[in-house]
Amino acid sequence: MFSVSRKILRQHPARYFHSSLSRKSNCPSCTKVLPSSLPACTNCWHISSLPHNTKHYEIFGLPDEPNPFVIHLPTLKERFRSAQVLCHPDSWASKGANKLVVAQTLSARINEAYQCLLKPLSRAEYILNCHHLPVSEADQIDDIQFISGIMDARETIEDATEKSQVENLVKKNTSEIRETIQELENLFGRAQWEDAKSAAIRLRYLEGIERAAKRWLDDA
Repeated sequence: MFSVSRKILRQHPARYFHSSLSRKSNCPSCTKVLPSSLPACTNCWHISSLPHNTKHYEIFGLPDEPNPFVIHLPTLKERFRSAQVLCHPDSWASKGANKLVVAQTLSARINEAYQCLLKPLSRAEYILNCHHLPVSEADQIDDIQFISGIMDARETIEDATEKSQVENLVKKNTSEIRETIQELENLFGRAQWEDAKSAAIRLRYLEGIERAAKRWLDDA
């Protein structure tokens, strides 16, 4: 009810990142074509770590251009499941202690990348961080009207006595989340990084209202 995500795949003219692992390569040990963009071979059981600068998109062989914010979620989920099966530590436990450690590290990194790309806010924050504009908890927004609306929403939740009051707030807040996600897509598509950061901060506030409303309804 409260989860908002967009499964959209559109084309934009701008180019942002280069994905070096988007294509499958050959195993450096047995030369067979690897089953995915990950350095793990089930033919000869060779496995190696990813470079530290490997982007989340590269882990799943996903395009990060022309717009890095646009993710085809069904493909992401499918490749996440395949990657987890390929690098699951249980599959490498009998291949030696060193390979098991590498598999554990890869599995953790796969999960981290998936969780980051799955949700619009964490995805936006990741893109901004790649462009040296990290979003922190200390970041605020210079929009008095927006902040006033957030304060009013929190007061509505705190003072609510009827379930309908919070449900109506949720509908309005969900609409604002959708609009902000669309705004982020457009801003990233135009490479307007500073404006995208402001929109990401607003989305963080809106998701805070979403969580607070959900807690109230769960306890009602």
